[in-house]
Amino acid sequence: MNLPSPRRPQRVNYDEIAHLYDEPLRDYDVDTNLLGFLGERPTLRPSGIRVLDTGCGTGKQLTADRQAYPDGLMVGLDLSRGMLLQARRRCPTVAWVQGNSTRPPFKDASFDYITNQFSYHHVPDKPRMIAEISRVLSPGGRFVVTTIDPWSMPGWIVYTYFPAARQRDFEDCLPVEEFTALMTEAGFSNIQINRQHWQEKEGLKHFFEYASQRYRTSQLMAISDDDFKTGIARLTEEVEKSGDATASIRKYVWSQ
Repeated sequence: MNLPSPRRPQRVNYDEIAHLYDEPLRDYDVDTNLLGFLGERPTLRPSGIRVLDTGCGTGKQLTADRQAYPDGLMVGLDLSRGMLLQARRRCPTVAWVQGNSTRPPFKDASFDYITNQFSYHHVPDKPRMIAEISRVLSPGGRFVVTTIDPWSMPGWIVYTYFPAARQRDFEDCLPVEEFTALMTEAGFSNIQINRQHWQEKEGLKHFFEYASQRYRTSQLMAISDDDFKTGIARLTEEVEKSGDATASIRKYVWSQ
């Protein structure tokens, strides 16, 4: 496979914000895709399952999975040492590994189930990442990626007040068709796409408080200081005018 060189520098330095990033908002339940995978594999005992979470962050997903499957092999891979320190404190029985998902330090066919949740956009060399995931996934295994789709969510409130964030996501994410094509090229088969649409209401004042804590979403960390200040100034003006008016939040997520 002809793999291009990375296009962009690191999107966010999570070592700087790891101690702030770990908040209740990001709590997880057991991975329903993992539950479904095991339900379809009656010969694969939960005690023998080998799970890898790439871009695992502070480890909340694997910690939830560990509670359901105490005897399985759970491995979290992340580039950020700071995020992994948080993860190790949370669940010492998971193997937390610092490394790059484009060069995972694992042998071929090491895992039955691999997941990447809302983090692949941090990886510049996506073809290499997908090829390496294919390498370390066992025959008959499953890879599930879950991410936002910036092309389908122009009304997302973050993009409304910080349009540079959407442009950055256009550069760092892939349309689902391109991601699927890379998976096919890497040898994946039976690829399925599941699209979800979330819509809810939120007060502008509440969103202002959220956005003012810039670390709470990588979209705000990835844009320039000037673009962030412009969005905050616009929000401040609108909150002063309309108080806690309700804004619509639309978010599109796909997984495969």
